[in-house]
Amino acid sequence: MVNRKYSKSSSFYLKTKKNFFDSNDKMFNKVLGQNDIYISQIKRTKCKICLTKLDQRVDLKNHNVEYIFCSKCSHLNGIYEDTEMFIEKMYVEDDGGDYSKNYIDDNFKKRSSDIYLPKVEFLLKNISYKKPKILDVGCGGGHFVFAGLMKGCDIKGIDVSKKLIQFGNNQIFNHTKEKTRLSFKSENDMYMEVENSDSDVLSTMGVIEHLREPHKLFKAFKKSRIKHFYYSVPMFSLTALLENVFEKVFPRHLSAGHTHLYTENSIKEMNKIIGIDSKAEWRFGTDAMDLYRNLNVTLKKNSVSDKTMEFFSNGYLGIIDKFQKILDENHFCSEIHLVGVKNSEK
Repeated sequence: MVNRKYSKSSSFYLKTKKNFFDSNDKMFNKVLGQNDIYISQIKRTKCKICLTKLDQRVDLKNHNVEYIFCSKCSHLNGIYEDTEMFIEKMYVEDDGGDYSKNYIDDNFKKRSSDIYLPKVEFLLKNISYKKPKILDVGCGGGHFVFAGLMKGCDIKGIDVSKKLIQFGNNQIFNHTKEKTRLSFKSENDMYMEVENSDSDVLSTMGVIEHLREPHKLFKAFKKSRIKHFYYSVPMFSLTALLENVFEKVFPRHLSAGHTHLYTENSIKEMNKIIGIDSKAEWRFGTDAMDLYRNLNVTLKKNSVSDKTMEFFSNGYLGIIDKFQKILDENHFCSEIHLVGVKNSEK
């Protein structure tokens, strides 16, 4: 029996993602540049998840990138490979300085409390350990690790970005006096760390979709003594279609580092490959807010009056969470959090 949870308040989005509205053109142009790097890579021949040979027929084209649904597991694949050079450009070059700009700010504690603490609480509610030992892979600036420490977990994180590791360790020490909870690891060293870990839980919050070779992580988990796998990944949903329609608005979901998206079938296929059974799922998205942002940015580009914008905001924001809940409960939302238990532990 899978424990299911749906939805969350969208209010945090307007507070923490204000730049998505105010800096649309700058962020939009940056994404186009990153997409240009991606489409210069070699063609992908196999599905990112199930490794089935991909069809040649393109299903979707967003911001110069073409995508194909896998004929076996329905995973949405960008038609180019996440090569070592692409990953280097996106996350590692300059010690991860460019990517780290998305997470380094003055709101470390608030971001951890508002966004990551509920993720930790969801995990703890669905495993039997009160104070689990957790290895957080792709920990970034350590927000999830800090949230875990707030709940008394024995948690540490690893990441390929030296700048994010340094930032996170400084923040965690400033707030808790805990030293070096985060460690820098190369791509291959991360997998060795997982394989040799004695943790109870492996967590990957918004990480698997960025990995060049996710199957290496899956194999490392299977070989390890770790019992639970907790992940969040982006889903094919209304947001991806909005990005196809609103061509001049910054595409948050399907672009740059998000070169592929999950579907219900590809989630099931991935769980099978990892060797886990889904124990708990929390589905929520920002699709309704993405619709608001797309309309907001486009209306302003069309020079509508402040009065028009006021009517739009007053009419829409009051029902935005109700609208999103419908999408969430119909499994057509942009994100899933899943707690899985290793098959051998059943």
